[in-house]
Amino acid sequence: MPVYRPTSVDHDQTEYMRQIVREARELLKQPPPDTFLGRKTMDVPPKEGQSDEDAG
Repeated sequence: MPVYRPTSVDHDQTEYMRQIVREARELLKQPPPDTFLGRKTMDVPPKEGQSDEDAG
């Protein structure tokens, strides 16, 4: 039965994949981005010629 011995290319590829996994884990630790969907940041200004009572 042949014995498998990793080469330097295998080592480089393994280290590259480990780095990708480390970066992905760091990204997953961050909170999700705030997209402002469904959140009111300010009131819409009334149109010209419209009073506050007419706008609502």
